[in-house]
Amino acid sequence: MSSTAPHLVLISGPVGVGKTSVAQEMSSLLVESSIAHTFVDLDALTYTYPRPHNDPFGQALALKNLQAVWANAQDVDPGILLIARVIETEDGARKIAQAVQADTCTIVQLRASDETLLKRVRQRETGTGRAWHEARALDLSRSLSATSFADLILNTDQRSPIDLAKELLQRLALDQSNKKERL
Repeated sequence: MSSTAPHLVLISGPVGVGKTSVAQEMSSLLVESSIAHTFVDLDALTYTYPRPHNDPFGQALALKNLQAVWANAQDVDPGILLIARVIETEDGARKIAQAVQADTCTIVQLRASDETLLKRVRQRETGTGRAWHEARALDLSRSLSATSFADLILNTDQRSPIDLAKELLQRLALDQSNKKERL
């Protein structure tokens, strides 16, 4: 693992809130500004079946795979690591930060009304997992709304991912210190 510690930005929230969409837009805006970074949809690093009974959401596999991705990203010295993932506890955020040896971590929690969450899940999930995702979205919305470990909380109702990404980048001041020349 490289000794270069990233500025870690964790984009969290319930299923359907727009974590991945907002993080992808943030990544696109950083590219437009030539700011070095890495974006990881941490869920994508867990798509393995079967998962152990004691790790139903694949967190252990996600952290192991994240360490490998981050180690490889160090070749271009990105400095900023954007991660989209449901993070239910402060301990969960700490484990992600430890996996990449982050010195700085900003936790962003996205929120939306139940109506918005269900609408988005129904647009995205058209297969057999739809009912599970709907229930999970509502459960997570309630449990995450009761937590207070996020550094920033943004409501995504009636807001586009690009507008949210612009606001987050402005508020986080992820800027020129990681600017790189394009190849």
